[in-house]
Amino acid sequence: MRKFFLTFTLIICAFTAFSQEEEPQEPPRENPIFFEQPKPAWKEKLRYGGNFWLGFFGAFYIDVSPMVGYEVTEKGTVVGLGANLIYQGVFNGAGNFVYGPKLFVRQQLFKSIFAHAEYEMMNAYTDQFYSYIPNPTNPFPDGKKKWEGSPLIGAGFYQGRGGQRGSYLALMYNLGYPNRGFISPQGLGGNNSPIVIRFGFLL
Repeated sequence: MRKFFLTFTLIICAFTAFSQEEEPQEPPRENPIFFEQPKPAWKEKLRYGGNFWLGFFGAFYIDVSPMVGYEVTEKGTVVGLGANLIYQGVFNGAGNFVYGPKLFVRQQLFKSIFAHAEYEMMNAYTDQFYSYIPNPTNPFPDGKKKWEGSPLIGAGFYQGRGGQRGSYLALMYNLGYPNRGFISPQGLGGNNSPIVIRFGFLL
């Protein structure tokens, strides 16, 4: 009887201990943390932007000139490609579309000041170039378009981004003047001026 009682007691104690044993709990799930992937080195040196101008020089005028460049040296030298897209027209008449590609080099000089050089090719009517000489017997444009290129050089300054990127203002001089180059409505002091104002951004 005593053996039976001891056996029964041991079974009860074992059952109680087993029932009180806590089930293993899964560790709390942590919310995943997403880290921003660093940009590749070549993307950090990529520059993009362009020039924009809107005016009313006796007619409606808009200039959109996108630019893409790459920083090739640690001293802030940027080399790139661009395009000039210009529309001129009057509100009650036909318009004129001028376009062409360009190559450019930009070099940081001091803090926000930079030097800029480019070579542009423009497709425009013959009377829109410095090389146009009107025929005295026929003073009206012949209505034909042609390609003509010209080198430009100038300087400007950035506004913001530590003086190396951001919006900028620049003055460019047409080295082909007065024999070559597109007559820009952005000319300083008149449409026939070789000095051109550029306003845009490069990020």
